[in-house]
Amino acid sequence: MRIPTASLALALLPMITLDASGQTTDTPVRHSAADPLASSAPDGDGHNDGKPARRQWPLIPGETRGDSPVPMMPGRIYAPTVGPVTCPSQNFEEFFHAFLNNGDLQVAYTAKPYVLKGPYYLKHNTEPGDPANPQWATVEINQPIHGYYRFDARKQAYVFDSSRLLPGQQWTGIDAFGKPTDNPPTQLTIRQVSDIEYAMETRDRITTFSKRADCWYLTHDWTLDPFEGCQWPDQCRSMREYESGNEED
Repeated sequence: MRIPTASLALALLPMITLDASGQTTDTPVRHSAADPLASSAPDGDGHNDGKPARRQWPLIPGETRGDSPVPMMPGRIYAPTVGPVTCPSQNFEEFFHAFLNNGDLQVAYTAKPYVLKGPYYLKHNTEPGDPANPQWATVEINQPIHGYYRFDARKQAYVFDSSRLLPGQQWTGIDAFGKPTDNPPTQLTIRQVSDIEYAMETRDRITTFSKRADCWYLTHDWTLDPFEGCQWPDQCRSMREYESGNEED
């Protein structure tokens, strides 16, 4: 089995950049005149000022707040929260399901900062298993975390999504034709650590949620080390060589 070090390295990088107002800072896409969805639109007086109209994206079932400003991935809608974001539930399981499926909740209930922990070699570009270095590196992150996991209420199961949710996006599990999306199930378990702490565990990471006065918050994200326990130097280096040799598999 190939050890996914390259993908783990992404865990030590912020997921998305937000400005002071909480909006994404992605550069808008410019469209040519040949774009069939770009056209000139009348201004407030009904006159056409020659400026391209906002692209019109088709609504999908359940979308009630108008067209999305960006194309949606299958199974999600653009429905930004109006007014203050509120805690979806004091019950952790109900909170967690809502958190996974709502970009605004992920922004509001990721602690600022949260603690990101991962293998030392990923952050410092050293060799895995080298006893001269610490095993782990920790940093504090002030940006919200957006993951790839969703809760499919129809299947009553956790599934994997191919793209992160952004602020204003909600995952519904319904495509543009009103049919359930075919997201693959994922290995994800919830473990209760204490009355005020739960851990989400997947194959390569542990994410901790802690109870605060008003709600649950994501407080720690720990990327596991696939080289943990390897014998330095030969075994650790041979494992890395094996991984490099299977990079295109």
